[in-house]
Amino acid sequence: MAHPTSYTSFIAALYGLTVTGVTRKFSEPPQQVNTADLPIMFTRLPSGTEAPITGQSNGGWPTLRADLVILVEPYHQNRTSVNYALALTLMDNLSAALRASDLAEGPTRWTIETRLDILNDTPYWIIIASVETTG
Repeated sequence: MAHPTSYTSFIAALYGLTVTGVTRKFSEPPQQVNTADLPIMFTRLPSGTEAPITGQSNGGWPTLRADLVILVEPYHQNRTSVNYALALTLMDNLSAALRASDLAEGPTRWTIETRLDILNDTPYWIIIASVETTG
């Protein structure tokens, strides 16, 4: 990747991740969800910080952050034990994809959590990886 990494290229790199078990990817949060497409993956808008520009320097490497989301299944669909097992498998697969990734010049860090969340008035099992990198 070229230095410094842009937000556009960071989000594109996240979108380009292949996570085993994900049926469909969206380049932005979906307006509608077809349950036949689940599990789906998308990113939320990024955030970041930049070091100050001083003297002859162009500043430090930016820190880029974004949430990578996997919508697993509607909360009331299927049995809890099935959804729980699927969420654990997807967490492992997502972690493996992030470990193998090259998102920017610097190291990539992330936290992953599974929780219930609402999208378009429907509660879902959802996995959120809060990803941060520099470069």
